[in-house]
Amino acid sequence: MTGEGYSSYPILEALQKQLPSRHRFHVPAHCVLPHQYWSRYDLTELPGLDYLYQPRGCIAAAQELAASVFRAGKTFFLVNGSSAGLIASILAFCRPGETLLLGRNSHRSVAAGLILSGARPKFIPVAEGPAGIPLNIKIADAARALKCSAAARGLLVTSPNYWGVGSALTALTALLQQRGIPLLVDEAHGGHFIFHEAFPVSAARAGATLWVNSGHKTLGALTPGAYLHVRENIPEMRKLEEALSMLQTASPPYPVLLSLDLARGWLEKCGHSAFNAALETAIKLKRAISESRVFQCLEQQELPPEMQLDPLRLTIYWHRFPLTGYQLCELLHERGIEIEMAGTAYIVAMVHPGLSADAATSLLRALQDLEKRFGTGSPIRPPDPYPLPALILTPREAATAKTRMVPLREAAGLIAAQLVTPFPPGVPVLYPGELILPETIARFEADLKAGVHFQDLALKPQPLLAVVAE
Repeated sequence: MTGEGYSSYPILEALQKQLPSRHRFHVPAHCVLPHQYWSRYDLTELPGLDYLYQPRGCIAAAQELAASVFRAGKTFFLVNGSSAGLIASILAFCRPGETLLLGRNSHRSVAAGLILSGARPKFIPVAEGPAGIPLNIKIADAARALKCSAAARGLLVTSPNYWGVGSALTALTALLQQRGIPLLVDEAHGGHFIFHEAFPVSAARAGATLWVNSGHKTLGALTPGAYLHVRENIPEMRKLEEALSMLQTASPPYPVLLSLDLARGWLEKCGHSAFNAALETAIKLKRAISESRVFQCLEQQELPPEMQLDPLRLTIYWHRFPLTGYQLCELLHERGIEIEMAGTAYIVAMVHPGLSADAATSLLRALQDLEKRFGTGSPIRPPDPYPLPALILTPREAATAKTRMVPLREAAGLIAAQLVTPFPPGVPVLYPGELILPETIARFEADLKAGVHFQDLALKPQPLLAVVAE
């Protein structure tokens, strides 16, 4: 309590501190929508409105329009983010003990789907590029995984990843169709791909069975609005709808639903031109950054030929700058510039249709000033990739087992009972059921020292891990 019995409002106060003019190279991108509607239309299931489950009125009509725009057979509006769509998809396709193929770069919501469904993951390794930047699944690695898991219920690929790198979805679809296995795509960060020919091939055009797009990340909707698209009337449709009804709120948040509908209409009318302008901004920024002696942007030619790069996501990296990405992020924040993510020797900045020319100029000038201020330093060695440990139990078996907490340094040789997830990007580096390796512990300790934020790791009084009790 503060003052004469009046309460403080910590969330309001924190948000208001963000209101002064800042340059935003991060999600969400809903500044492209001009309407201020979230309080006026915060209503419930009144006569003339609709229900989120089994909609028959305005929500059903809006979803049909979205399916047409996104080239899907059926589209569901998601009010709990792409996460809800991914979890529901795994519940619909997988029963306990069945195998799901997936890249090791999958979002933590995929892990939640594994835990809830009881499915067994078969992880496909992900290649790395310069400065330790994760790339994506290679076709040859997917083919090997399929050969070892002929009864797999599906392949789930994250494309693009947080760094803007996408897999060859068309080739993956062809590979899977030969075996009658569906392709599920976490396209949360690539919802804009379908709206411009300069972007990577979208999941819709590649023929994926099912895919999700985060409407709030790149398409202009409110957080956490998203879309779940299905190509056709799949046999798993009833289970998918049932799973969505269990994972989403029974009280439809109409401001979020409205934002998804408004974003769809805006994209239908202005998507190509708006993203064309954003593309021009991104190209100019990349070209200017490439003139630096220190900084450079990840480019298409640095990827394996089969992979594609989102040109609106600037992954800026360096080899001889004396600061880490986390330190650079803080210095940019002090200059009123907010980026999406930082790593040991890179930062990730998003260019979206709502970004002003002034913002682009400010980012470039800040990088130039910091280059002059700090110069060059010793070569930076990116950390080795996290190891891919053996899976002893399914994620569900480990997550529901009897557990105990142990100090991180004493966990080697034990079986993890929890996720450990750096955030961002929200990609688990340890799953329940995996054997904890000494190399994993050493990497945890190095990342904690570097300033990495882990969503799931208890830190007080010391770093602790939940492990399966023997």
